[in-house]
Amino acid sequence: MVILRRARYGSPVWEVPSVYVVSVINYKGGVGKTTLTANLGAELANRGMKVLLVDLDPQTSLTFSFYEPDDWRERLRDGRTVKRWYDGLRGDTPAVTLGELVVSPGPANAHLAGAGRLDLIASHLGLTDIDLALARGVADGEEYDRELFRVRGSLAEGLHDEALGGYDLVLIDCPPNFNVVTQSAVIASDHLLIPAKADYLSTLGIDYLCGNVRELVDRYNADSRRFATIRRHHKVAPGIAGVVFTMIHLNAQRPVAAHQGYMDQVRALGLPVFPTVLRENVTLFATNTPRGVPAVLRPRVGLPAVQEELRQITTEFIAHLQPAEVAA
Repeated sequence: MVILRRARYGSPVWEVPSVYVVSVINYKGGVGKTTLTANLGAELANRGMKVLLVDLDPQTSLTFSFYEPDDWRERLRDGRTVKRWYDGLRGDTPAVTLGELVVSPGPANAHLAGAGRLDLIASHLGLTDIDLALARGVADGEEYDRELFRVRGSLAEGLHDEALGGYDLVLIDCPPNFNVVTQSAVIASDHLLIPAKADYLSTLGIDYLCGNVRELVDRYNADSRRFATIRRHHKVAPGIAGVVFTMIHLNAQRPVAAHQGYMDQVRALGLPVFPTVLRENVTLFATNTPRGVPAVLRPRVGLPAVQEELRQITTEFIAHLQPAEVAA
């Protein structure tokens, strides 16, 4: 079993012990973000961890990796998604805790080898409108800054729900933007994991993303002192777990020269890059792949090389978080 130990910054803020949080994030869509999140969470659960996936992307791709659209519509849409929590946050509906929204995808859990567990907080197509709605009716100036600080820190606060205390890890699938919902995920995170294709736009986007994260963290930490009456001051400092390159074309089991060049450019930024890449595979990254069980858990899926890459990336993910403090 994998054990993640953590170090929080500053004095303890939460009454409930904090769970380890990692956000999977990239501005650019179509980089395999959801595929990586689903399979990483599944493999960690297969190794004995209790993992909670949180789908913050209004495209709901992570949710639909585990539930058929009709099942989502009948069981989850009207009150069992993260949109319900955000609606309560802005006062449109009675508040709920994140723990009340957790569902457990049966087929995926049936494929786990040991005592691990894989749970989900589903997304909603209406989450697209949340960013604007969260700031609705708030004037500019200090009132706006105060409300923005409250909203940015809301997910971190919400994840310190007693019902979530049993999880070893929360993996958040972020939308491909840097709006306030994504910002709340960054503030809640211990680490950020960046999936990327080896191309020009991804290289530029990663540098831009890291710059925006630094600015957000600096602003939030300053506001934490400024608005200490709202929430006791604490410092946030999410680290970069690393960049995982996806959809890589291989030649003799090595990235082709064009892809290797872009990967080297990212390394030159000083960012950790996972040694293992995820090769291009139409079946793995297709939008119409079978739902319910991620590829890494499926027997006879016909993707042995890809499954091995996913398992190796999981091992590297654990090592990137806390290399000196991982037990197996």
